[in-house]
Amino acid sequence: MKPLIFILVFILGQSCSKSQEGLMTENSQIQEQSTGQNEEVNGANNEQEMLGPNEIVFKIKVLSAVQDNKEICGIAKDHLYKIEVLEIMESGGSLQQKVSENQQISVAFLFEPGQLQADSTLEAKARESLCQDSSKTYFTVIAHKILD
Repeated sequence: MKPLIFILVFILGQSCSKSQEGLMTENSQIQEQSTGQNEEVNGANNEQEMLGPNEIVFKIKVLSAVQDNKEICGIAKDHLYKIEVLEIMESGGSLQQKVSENQQISVAFLFEPGQLQADSTLEAKARESLCQDSSKTYFTVIAHKILD
């Protein structure tokens, strides 16, 4: 009786692995076909997929670095800049502060922005954060690309 059960388990195990091999080859063929079609779409949607509900992607112009009173909403920040919003490219669904084009605001950079000078144009991704009193918000740039 035991040998019969072992043979049955062996046969069932082999039949499952053969059907999985067939699925794997079918999946790889489908994936190869869809990869060619989706390369263009993935490039365009890459930023959109990674955009959180309280994040915004915009094109900005750096006006100046804030030298004195490096505070935003009463919180001390090391890398604080005054910017002008040139274009809003994408925005998350739950932004509280509505930003418009040509608006000048102060933003904090999460890290040292490096070779950032006045009149530099950037494409930036920023996250909105609440101030301590919860009625105001500020933006922290979490990623940027220097355009010129």
